Amino acid sequence: MAMHKSLFDLSIEETTSTEMPHTVKFSNETGTGSMIICPLFLGAELYYNDMHLAFFEEATAPMRNVIEINHCRVGRYECSFGANSCCYLAAGDFAVCAAARKKSSSCFPLRHYHGITILLDLDAISPEMRKQMEWYGVDLDVIRRYICTENRCCILRSEPTIAHIFSELYTAHSVPDTGYLRLKVLELLHILTRLKNREDVQQTEYFNQHQVECVKQAAALLTQELTVRRTIEQLAQEVGLSPTALKSCFKGIYGSSVYAYQKEYRLQLAQKLLLETDCTVAEIAHRVGYENPNKFSSAFREAAGMTPTEYRKMRPIG
Repeated sequence: MAMHKSLFDLSIEETTSTEMPHTVKFSNETGTGSMIICPLFLGAELYYNDMHLAFFEEATAPMRNVIEINHCRVGRYECSFGANSCCYLAAGDFAVCAAARKKSSSCFPLRHYHGITILLDLDAISPEMRKQMEWYGVDLDVIRRYICTENRCCILRSEPTIAHIFSELYTAHSVPDTGYLRLKVLELLHILTRLKNREDVQQTEYFNQHQVECVKQAAALLTQELTVRRTIEQLAQEVGLSPTALKSCFKGIYGSSVYAYQKEYRLQLAQKLLLETDCTVAEIAHRVGYENPNKFSSAFREAAGMTPTEYRKMRPIG
């Protein structure tokens, strides 16, 4: 997901020199995002990602021996591979892949994502740096053969040692210390050197691109037509999938069931309407798809911990 300025196809504002940690901000029609880019050494960069948009497009570039490491802290991250497949990272997931497999688009199904990306260009790392890395038990040739040569994408979920490393990297987010970041990345690479011997490595679950597009169409129907009642069977028929495929792929993309996703969207929209409009609670209940205002109030209180009227009192004055 991480990119240099020249690879963006977005509106970008670079805030400082590229020789030091610097911030890149960008936007498109779906929202905004930013990255703090931290050069570590020749051939290695670390990115802190803060995304509040649905997708962005990356310009293609030759990345034959480049490894991309991603850790998802909040949200969900979609990455397309090969000719016809997508995979997803959820909060706490850690993925290692050969960047040559990636397609040019990165998507965020929940429209928000916070995470870390580390890019390693194995061909650009100097012999001197390799010797230092070997002293730390890092063997780039092993990583190259296991990840790049076989074009793998591997996911580890909730692994304590790796989670601890990324926790410390997030702690260093506010004032990045390049030396400290280098040490933590070397620690991570030490683990990756032994990745092939780990039993908890999982091959990524992929979804067919056609299925993904159908499920996204289903999500659009659920959020654009809140007053329309559909069964899973009806929704599946509308988008051209079997009910089983719809439920499985929907959970893989959005991290929740069809109805849980729609309910959360309804309540988020209700919160926005309560703070930004003068509509009555009954009017808002109808707008977000509840026929009975009392059922809406109960669902709202269960989710927000207060009634709609109490929530509205949080609206800023003036």
